[in-house]
Amino acid sequence: MNIETIKKSKKLVINRNGLKVVRLNLARKETIPEHSADADVVVVVINGKGIFSINGQANIIKKGDVLELRPGTLHAITAVTDLELIVNHMKLKTDQVEINCESGSCSHDS
Repeated sequence: MNIETIKKSKKLVINRNGLKVVRLNLARKETIPEHSADADVVVVVINGKGIFSINGQANIIKKGDVLELRPGTLHAITAVTDLELIVNHMKLKTDQVEINCESGSCSHDS
C-alpha cells in the first residue's frame, strides 16, 4: 500500500493541540508498513480482524481490542479482513496525573 492509498482510507476526526484522532479503514490484505509515531498511541479495533506487529512481534487483533503504544514504538498493520480502527495520537506531558479506575472507584496516582 502506498502513502497515497493510506491517505484515502483515513479520516481525520480530531486534530488539536496534543491530540489527533483518525478513523482508519483498510481493505482485506492491505498493509501499512512498519513505522513509529512521536506520540503515545491508543488503537481501538472497531471492526474486522488484522495482524498488528509491535517491534517485530505479530499479534492478531479483532473487534473490541485496544492497543497502547509508547512514542517511538515500531509497528505495522495488515488487514486479514476489512479492518476499521480508531487511532488516537496523544502528546502527553510527563507531569500529568494518572487516573486508575481498575478497582471500580477512580483515584489518581501522584
